[in-house]
Amino acid sequence: MAILGQQVILVGLQNESAGSDSLYAAFNKTVTNFSTLFACASPYNTFTGNAGITVDTSPSTGAVFVTNTGVTSLTAGTGISLSSSNGNITISSTGGGGSGGGTVTYVGVTSASNRITVSGSPIVSSGNIQLDLGTSGVTPGSYTYPTMSVDLYGRVTSISSGLSTGTVTSIAINPGPGIQVTGSPVTTSGTINVTNTGVTRLNAGTGISLSSSNGNVTVSTTTTGGTVTSVGVSSSTLTVSNSPITTTGTITVDLPTHVSVTGSTTIGTFIKLVPGTAPITPTEGMVYYDSASHTLKCYNGTAWKTITMA
Repeated sequence: MAILGQQVILVGLQNESAGSDSLYAAFNKTVTNFSTLFACASPYNTFTGNAGITVDTSPSTGAVFVTNTGVTSLTAGTGISLSSSNGNITISSTGGGGSGGGTVTYVGVTSASNRITVSGSPIVSSGNIQLDLGTSGVTPGSYTYPTMSVDLYGRVTSISSGLSTGTVTSIAINPGPGIQVTGSPVTTSGTINVTNTGVTRLNAGTGISLSSSNGNVTVSTTTTGGTVTSVGVSSSTLTVSNSPITTTGTITVDLPTHVSVTGSTTIGTFIKLVPGTAPITPTEGMVYYDSASHTLKCYNGTAWKTITMA
């Protein structure tokens, strides 16, 4: 390639001046050519390779060869994405590989609902992700006679205080036949004593056998003598079945389902009410032990009231 600004020296035949520059003109053109050559020459005459670069020269051709001995291109493998194959490249991971290995560079936790709150997520280098129970919207505090709603996960989602269920000011027990009651009614605090004044125990005499001494007792004869053609039991307060017996059999005597006792009744050590639910057709004065609320309740003729002991 010719150097720009180069002067052409015209040289004719030997000893001929026709068509040739004068010696003065030829000398000046030579000087100009050297000045142009030096001006176009590179100031660098040493080439040194760096990391990933080697430099070779060819004395015969005067050429300088610069070779990249580092990474010449990148190809994305499994689980890797590249922004390009050369130049300024961004390498990203798209998965842990088929065996689940690799290096995790991003960890995040999300919650599908407001039951769990997440803070500190995601982690791209190091840190802690904090999980807490989400608020249910209920105001913390103490509630009296509360009415509440509980969701599928056991959280109280709403709660409010209810009205007072009332205060019992008097408790009394009306005794029936064979029952004596003392200490009734109780208007503030105290103890009601209920005593059985009827049959408390049976003892087998001569010719009699008993299935037990109290409770549901079967009375049987153990001796013979004479001919009994009919045995019957009657009672105005007890429940009697299988009476009379004309050949063989058992007469069953039991307390009726509903016992009505007139007068006062005394119970020895304690009285036990079997836990249950409110009668369907209550009458005023009925008392029962509620199995759901574990409280004693009394019907005042209009509604069931909880009996509280001072």
